[in-house]
Amino acid sequence: MRNVSLDFRYGGFLGGTRKTPYAHLGVEDTASTGYGALPLIFPKDSVRESDVLVDIGCGKGRVINWLLSCRFVNQIVGIEMDETIARKTQRRLRRYKNVKIICGDALFHLPENGTVFYLYNPFKEPWVAALKRQLELRFAKRGGITVFYYNCMYVDIFKNDPKWIVEESVLGQRFHRLAVIRMQIENSRPQAT
Repeated sequence: MRNVSLDFRYGGFLGGTRKTPYAHLGVEDTASTGYGALPLIFPKDSVRESDVLVDIGCGKGRVINWLLSCRFVNQIVGIEMDETIARKTQRRLRRYKNVKIICGDALFHLPENGTVFYLYNPFKEPWVAALKRQLELRFAKRGGITVFYYNCMYVDIFKNDPKWIVEESVLGQRFHRLAVIRMQIENSRPQAT
Protein backbone atom coordinates (compact mmCIF):
# COMPACT_ATOMS: atom_id res chain seq x y z
CA MET A 1 0.00 0.00 0.00
CA ARG A 2 2.86 2.39 0.77
CA ASN A 3 4.18 2.01 -2.79
CA VAL A 4 0.78 2.93 -4.26
CA SER A 5 0.19 5.80 -1.83
CA LEU A 6 3.55 7.48 -2.44
CA ASP A 7 3.34 6.81 -6.18
CA PHE A 8 0.02 8.68 -6.39
CA ARG A 9 1.34 11.51 -4.23
CA TYR A 10 3.81 12.15 -7.06
CA GLY A 11 1.50 11.65 -10.01
CA GLY A 12 0.51 8.02 -10.58
CA PHE A 13 1.16 4.32 -10.08
CA LEU A 14 4.71 3.27 -10.94
CA GLY A 15 4.59 -0.47 -10.30
CA GLY A 16 4.72 -3.31 -12.78
CA THR A 17 7.37 -4.35 -15.25
CA ARG A 18 7.86 -3.04 -18.77
CA LYS A 19 9.63 -5.11 -21.40
CA THR A 20 12.75 -3.38 -22.69
CA PRO A 21 13.48 -2.85 -26.37
CA TYR A 22 17.18 -2.59 -25.39
CA ALA A 23 17.99 -6.16 -24.28
CA HIS A 24 20.63 -6.32 -27.05
CA LEU A 25 22.54 -3.55 -25.21
CA GLY A 26 22.63 -5.45 -21.90
CA VAL A 27 19.61 -3.75 -20.33
CA GLU A 28 16.90 -5.73 -18.53
CA ASP A 29 13.18 -4.94 -18.29
CA THR A 30 12.08 -1.83 -16.35
CA ALA A 31 10.86 -2.41 -12.78
CA SER A 32 10.63 -0.08 -9.78
CA THR A 33 12.44 -0.38 -6.45
CA GLY A 34 10.02 -0.73 -3.55
CA TYR A 35 9.87 2.24 -1.18
CA GLY A 36 10.47 -0.03 1.84
CA ALA A 37 14.09 -0.62 0.77
CA LEU A 38 15.00 3.01 0.11
CA PRO A 39 15.51 4.22 3.73
CA LEU A 40 17.86 1.26 4.17
CA ILE A 41 19.72 2.03 0.95
CA PHE A 42 20.01 5.76 1.68
CA PRO A 43 20.36 6.25 5.47
CA LYS A 44 19.98 9.89 6.59
CA ASP A 45 23.74 10.52 6.74
CA SER A 46 24.50 8.99 3.33
CA VAL A 47 23.69 12.12 1.31
CA ARG A 48 25.31 15.52 1.86
CA GLU A 49 23.67 18.83 0.89
CA SER A 50 26.29 19.30 -1.84
CA ASP A 51 25.73 15.89 -3.47
CA VAL A 52 24.31 15.55 -6.96
CA LEU A 53 22.17 12.41 -6.98
CA VAL A 54 22.06 10.31 -10.15
CA ASP A 55 19.55 7.49 -10.64
CA ILE A 56 20.97 5.27 -13.38
CA GLY A 57 18.10 3.55 -15.14
CA CYS A 58 15.55 5.68 -13.30
CA GLY A 59 12.64 4.06 -15.09
CA LYS A 60 9.34 5.50 -13.91
CA GLY A 61 11.07 7.50 -11.17
CA ARG A 62 10.12 5.80 -7.91
CA VAL A 63 13.55 6.42 -6.33
CA ILE A 64 13.25 10.08 -7.33
CA ASN A 65 9.77 10.21 -5.73
CA TRP A 66 11.26 8.89 -2.50
CA LEU A 67 14.13 11.40 -2.54
CA LEU A 68 11.61 14.20 -3.05
CA SER A 69 9.40 12.86 -0.24
CA CYS A 70 12.43 13.03 2.08
CA ARG A 71 12.72 16.71 1.10
CA PHE A 72 16.13 16.40 -0.49
CA VAL A 73 16.79 19.69 -2.27
CA ASN A 74 19.86 18.31 -4.02
CA GLN A 75 20.08 18.27 -7.78
CA ILE A 76 18.61 14.92 -8.84
CA VAL A 77 19.31 13.46 -12.27
CA GLY A 78 17.48 10.43 -13.62
CA ILE A 79 18.85 8.67 -16.68
CA GLU A 80 16.52 6.36 -18.60
CA MET A 81 17.21 4.69 -21.93
CA ASP A 82 13.59 3.92 -22.86
CA GLU A 83 12.37 7.11 -24.53
CA THR A 84 8.68 6.47 -23.78
CA ILE A 85 9.33 5.93 -20.07
CA ALA A 86 11.80 8.83 -19.87
CA ARG A 87 9.30 11.22 -21.45
CA LYS A 88 6.51 10.17 -19.06
CA THR A 89 8.81 10.47 -16.03
CA GLN A 90 10.06 13.85 -17.21
CA ARG A 91 6.52 15.12 -17.70
CA ARG A 92 5.34 13.80 -14.32
CA LEU A 93 8.24 15.39 -12.40
CA ARG A 94 8.57 18.64 -14.40
CA ARG A 95 7.35 20.85 -11.53
CA TYR A 96 10.40 19.92 -9.43
CA LYS A 97 13.13 22.35 -10.41
CA ASN A 98 15.87 20.22 -8.84
CA VAL A 99 14.97 17.17 -10.99
CA LYS A 100 16.26 16.52 -14.50
CA ILE A 101 15.45 13.41 -16.53
CA ILE A 102 17.85 12.51 -19.34
CA CYS A 103 16.83 10.09 -22.07
CA GLY A 104 19.73 7.93 -23.21
CA ASP A 105 22.31 5.38 -22.22
CA ALA A 106 23.93 6.27 -18.89
CA LEU A 107 27.28 5.18 -20.30
CA PHE A 108 27.21 8.35 -22.41
CA HIS A 109 25.16 10.69 -20.20
CA LEU A 110 26.74 10.57 -16.75
CA PRO A 111 26.63 14.13 -15.40
CA GLU A 112 30.10 15.54 -14.73
CA ASN A 113 28.97 16.89 -11.34
CA GLY A 114 27.44 13.61 -10.13
CA THR A 115 28.59 12.42 -6.71
CA VAL A 116 26.04 9.79 -5.60
CA PHE A 117 24.92 7.18 -8.11
CA TYR A 118 22.11 4.68 -7.59
CA LEU A 119 21.38 1.62 -9.66
CA TYR A 120 19.17 -1.36 -9.21
CA ASN A 121 20.46 -4.31 -11.16
CA PRO A 122 18.56 -3.97 -14.42
CA PHE A 123 21.79 -4.47 -16.34
CA LYS A 124 23.80 -7.43 -17.57
CA GLU A 125 27.42 -7.97 -16.53
CA PRO A 126 29.13 -6.40 -19.61
CA TRP A 127 27.07 -3.23 -19.14
CA VAL A 128 28.05 -2.99 -15.44
CA ALA A 129 31.72 -3.44 -16.44
CA ALA A 130 31.33 -0.66 -19.03
CA LEU A 131 29.70 1.59 -16.39
CA LYS A 132 32.65 1.01 -14.05
CA ARG A 133 35.06 2.03 -16.85
CA GLN A 134 33.02 5.18 -17.58
CA LEU A 135 32.96 6.15 -13.89
CA GLU A 136 36.73 5.71 -13.76
CA LEU A 137 37.30 7.75 -16.92
CA ARG A 138 35.12 10.62 -15.74
CA PHE A 139 35.82 10.74 -12.02
CA ALA A 140 39.21 9.11 -11.24
CA LYS A 141 41.03 12.40 -10.75
CA ARG A 142 38.24 13.97 -8.73
CA GLY A 143 37.15 10.86 -6.82
CA GLY A 144 34.62 11.34 -4.08
CA ILE A 145 31.83 9.37 -5.75
CA THR A 146 29.64 6.74 -4.14
CA VAL A 147 27.61 4.11 -5.96
CA PHE A 148 24.63 2.52 -4.21
CA TYR A 149 24.20 -0.75 -6.12
CA TYR A 150 21.02 -2.54 -5.05
CA ASN A 151 20.56 -6.19 -6.02
CA CYS A 152 24.29 -6.09 -6.73
CA MET A 153 24.60 -9.18 -8.91
CA TYR A 154 27.85 -8.11 -10.55
CA VAL A 155 29.56 -6.36 -7.63
CA ASP A 156 32.69 -8.49 -8.16
CA ILE A 157 33.51 -6.21 -11.09
CA PHE A 158 34.19 -3.51 -8.49
CA LYS A 159 35.46 -5.78 -5.68
CA ASN A 160 38.26 -7.17 -7.82
CA ASP A 161 39.69 -3.71 -8.52
CA PRO A 162 41.81 -1.90 -5.89
CA LYS A 163 40.54 1.49 -7.14
CA TRP A 164 37.21 0.73 -5.47
CA ILE A 165 36.17 0.13 -1.86
CA VAL A 166 33.10 -2.10 -1.60
CA GLU A 167 30.92 -2.64 1.47
CA GLU A 168 28.13 -5.17 1.06
CA SER A 169 25.06 -5.35 3.30
CA VAL A 170 22.09 -7.61 3.70
CA LEU A 171 19.13 -5.31 4.27
CA GLY A 172 16.81 -8.03 5.55
CA GLN A 173 14.94 -11.05 4.25
CA ARG A 174 12.50 -8.98 2.18
CA PHE A 175 15.23 -7.11 0.33
CA HIS A 176 18.11 -7.63 -2.07
CA ARG A 177 21.77 -7.20 -1.13
CA LEU A 178 23.22 -3.70 -1.29
CA ALA A 179 26.76 -2.75 -2.18
CA VAL A 180 28.00 0.72 -1.29
CA ILE A 181 30.93 1.33 -3.60
CA ARG A 182 33.37 4.20 -3.25
CA MET A 183 35.99 5.23 -5.75
CA GLN A 184 39.35 6.08 -4.27
CA ILE A 185 40.94 9.30 -5.44
CA GLU A 186 43.76 8.48 -7.85
CA ASN A 187 46.46 10.13 -5.70
CA SER A 188 45.30 8.51 -2.45
CA ARG A 189 46.03 4.91 -3.43
CA PRO A 190 49.05 3.31 -1.80
CA GLN A 191 52.15 3.54 -3.94
CA ALA A 192 53.90 0.33 -4.99
CA THR A 193 57.34 0.01 -3.45
